[in-house]
Amino acid sequence: MTNVVPLGIFGRIASQSAFAQNAEELRRQAGVIPEEERGRIAEYLRSGTPVIALMGFSEDILGKKFTRSGGTAIMSDGRFFWRLDAADYVEHYGVALPEEFLTHGAARQWTARPLTRDEVIEVDDRLGELRRAGAL
Repeated sequence: MTNVVPLGIFGRIASQSAFAQNAEELRRQAGVIPEEERGRIAEYLRSGTPVIALMGFSEDILGKKFTRSGGTAIMSDGRFFWRLDAADYVEHYGVALPEEFLTHGAARQWTARPLTRDEVIEVDDRLGELRRAGAL
């Protein structure tokens, strides 16, 4: 499990104000995921296991369509990690996600299994390694 990787732009551990600096990149990636696929992908993202629970509040930096309590929290399915509000960007804007993730989720029929306590610790340890290496 220690090979957990960031989910594109949403795999950046950042405050809301720091994440807001990615608005142009998000705009360029909007509309890629077809509307009929957005709901199930968003639900998968919301059903990941929280690894780093943050009490912050995130707001839509593209069009003010949503707000999310704890939106900067880091979720994982054991293979990828992402911000909780990634689900909202996918659902409302169809923001692109890496092909590897789309293949991974589809193979699991868009059902994220809960991580065990030990798996959460492994993912958290990996995030610590990535932070120390300057990769996040």
